[in-house]
Amino acid sequence: MKKLLTLALVATSLATATAQPTKAKLDSLMDFYDREYHFNGVAQISWKGEILVEKGYGYKDVPNQIRNDKNTIFMIGSNTKQFTSEVVLMLIKENKMALEDKLSKYFPEYPSGDKITIKNLLTHTSGIFNYTEDTTRQTNMLRPMDRKSLMALFENKPLEFTPGDIFQYSNSNYILLGFIIEQITGKKYEQVVRDRILTPLGMSHSGFDYVHLQDTNKASGYYTIQGEQYNPAPVSDSTVTFAAGALYSNLTDLFKWHNALMNYTLLPKEWQEKAFVPFKGVYGYGWMIDTVYGKKTIGHTGGVPGFYTYEMRIPEDDVCILLLQNCLQPAMDNNTICVHILKAMYKSDYKLPEPKKFVTVDNNLLQQYTGVYQVMPGFTLTISVKENGLYAQGTDQDEFEMKAESEAKFYNKTVGAGIEFKKNESGKVTKLILSQGGQKIPASRI
Repeated sequence: MKKLLTLALVATSLATATAQPTKAKLDSLMDFYDREYHFNGVAQISWKGEILVEKGYGYKDVPNQIRNDKNTIFMIGSNTKQFTSEVVLMLIKENKMALEDKLSKYFPEYPSGDKITIKNLLTHTSGIFNYTEDTTRQTNMLRPMDRKSLMALFENKPLEFTPGDIFQYSNSNYILLGFIIEQITGKKYEQVVRDRILTPLGMSHSGFDYVHLQDTNKASGYYTIQGEQYNPAPVSDSTVTFAAGALYSNLTDLFKWHNALMNYTLLPKEWQEKAFVPFKGVYGYGWMIDTVYGKKTIGHTGGVPGFYTYEMRIPEDDVCILLLQNCLQPAMDNNTICVHILKAMYKSDYKLPEPKKFVTVDNNLLQQYTGVYQVMPGFTLTISVKENGLYAQGTDQDEFEMKAESEAKFYNKTVGAGIEFKKNESGKVTKLILSQGGQKIPASRI
């Protein structure tokens, strides 16, 4: 639940660009990511209320080869926070709580509770330890937890900074907001969200407790999907992720949510816009705020075991990009895909990415690369040569073939991994650079 929205775009010179969304171009772009194993889930791209792309890619059930479609339901992780913040704003508008209320008002015994405000919780500026970093929580995330047990994961840890000083993402903030909502309303947090948001907006495919959801549209979550090979992920219990990340939904419902925000259906404009004002430059109330092409963006990402969610909105153009994956570690991250989606929408000269081209490398040269390379403590990469080419195998992993892009660079699209071999001054191969998931990791030859 820790992932955040960031757009690594060189956009300053394109601030005046005019969006020219093309259905065919966007459809081709997402088909490319599907073919290259970069995306396994569903995507929806809309512009001024018109849906340009709404499609499923890959499988919601790998062993049974059942494909994702626009109706597939996913856990959305930290995107839950925007729903929690919406309820908080509603209660503030109704004078049932206030932004400057101290945490101690609701939890008198909470350490340093008189220094932390509701606003600090909403904007991740409280200094409270992020409970998802606690190893106890990580090993017990599949079991139901009561309020006392959940709060015990963070309440007695020292503040990491003076409240209000800096932004530091912590899921614990929204756990506390969920408990405060329950105190004020006298109802379960999940029921409050349903009564105030899901039911009024007709979000009938959204809810909590994914473990017990009985719906043929429900996606199974995976850590990795590599062709026909897969690593299934367990389902997190909703009492553990709670108000910070327990919601599930689908494209239809999230588009209703987007339209409700655009039309100020749940809150008047002056109240709704409060959620979209960044505090400490990055985070509003349940939303990450940024700019792209000179336009304000509002969004969030979410990650729980097996699921990886991305939502990005440009209110000025009524743009909404939803990327919901049931694979936690795709070959290409949602942020990078969104960057290309935006380029396709806002740059008329944007060219679609092309599949990598491979070459044949002499077997004698390939033999120079064989050996064991130390990627990190406890993890090595073994390079071998077979009759049909170069192969790599990580510690306790399956072996996979690496196709040659050049004499020294190799790639496997199924796992989204690239390897580049490096020689020393005498021409001997001494290390490789492993590229995967946006990281470049040097590994010395043992």
